[in-house]
Amino acid sequence: MENPKTRNQFIDAAKELFVKKGYDETTMIDIAQEAGLSRRTLYAYFESKVEVFQAVINSEVEKVLAQLSEIANQSIPVQQKIVEFIFGYFRYIKEMVDRNGTLKSGFFRNSWGLEHFRKGFDMKQKQMLQMIITEGKTSGTFNVVSVRRTAEIMHNCMRGFEAPYIRGKLWQGNTREEIRFEARRLIYGALGYNPDSNNSKIQ
Repeated sequence: MENPKTRNQFIDAAKELFVKKGYDETTMIDIAQEAGLSRRTLYAYFESKVEVFQAVINSEVEKVLAQLSEIANQSIPVQQKIVEFIFGYFRYIKEMVDRNGTLKSGFFRNSWGLEHFRKGFDMKQKQMLQMIITEGKTSGTFNVVSVRRTAEIMHNCMRGFEAPYIRGKLWQGNTREEIRFEARRLIYGALGYNPDSNNSKIQ
């Protein structure tokens, strides 16, 4: 039976080594030694270095999901919640990559874009989006036909903006106020929400 404490010991040790030495230069023996445990014990928990790396990513992803869940469950107007959720998503993703992006091989940055590394994260993120959009539709704030389809489209758009945002290439030369203004227009337009019912402009 696996001991969660031992498993986390290996994950923490691997993360330290991946950051210091790079993924390619780190071996399973290195991870076991860094954790102060035997290689045999390590293989009882992980079959390969890739599996260890997936566990490192998962530990980081859980932090991001917890932060996003806090936003999704806040008691604030739903039109504010969806904007905060999307901006929070980009901020937390960038923080996660920055924490791990010093890997010499660039393995974290490259792996994060691969479906098998982020499948669970994407599914939970879409579920939270659906929850917020459902809240908005139920209250009559959002005018969408299909919650699931709208969440899927928004999720794919968010993924498309990830790389340029992380690299600091998105919205270069714009102020924070300008960015939030344009982003709100895009988000509200996608959700059929008009904050000013007296005219057709989305503020």
